[in-house]
Amino acid sequence: MFVQDFPDVCLPFISCNGFTRRVQKYRGYVIDMERNTTSIKFPRIIRDGEEVPTSGSVITARGITSGLRGMKVGRLRPDICLLDDIQTAESASNPEQVLKLLDLIKKDIMNLSSKGKLAVLMTSTPLLAEDLCEKIENDIAWKTTKYPAIIKWPKDMVENPDDGLWARYFKMYDTELADD
Repeated sequence: MFVQDFPDVCLPFISCNGFTRRVQKYRGYVIDMERNTTSIKFPRIIRDGEEVPTSGSVITARGITSGLRGMKVGRLRPDICLLDDIQTAESASNPEQVLKLLDLIKKDIMNLSSKGKLAVLMTSTPLLAEDLCEKIENDIAWKTTKYPAIIKWPKDMVENPDDGLWARYFKMYDTELADD
């Protein structure tokens, strides 16, 4: 389905069978795409004499503790950053570590773009009061949206917590785990 929606991005990767080191052409143009363990550089695709919007885009992955300041891929600097669950239970319970993460976001991550504008998205699970999630949520510079982990508990779990269908399931599950 993804290939059907985005053929210009996907087909070059499919047509080269994963070998991105040699010079690749797509529809007669050199596409200059790369892939390694931490990055994907999307192919340069020309359609109707114009580059498609994804041409030459790069997705790269870095750990929160890796060197982020001044990050570049080739001559490109980031214009979007996704922070995925960067706080641990340990860091959430330590106010000093929470402030350290906030400082890292404000000083290093927010300054990654050379254009001065960087979209930063963060997915996170609130763990404690005054943790990173709460600090970000209370910061007016951030637009936050909360989604509950459980929208509605099953009726059987609420009405028959000790002997309902879910209770029987959990007992079976625990027994199976104990029996390996």
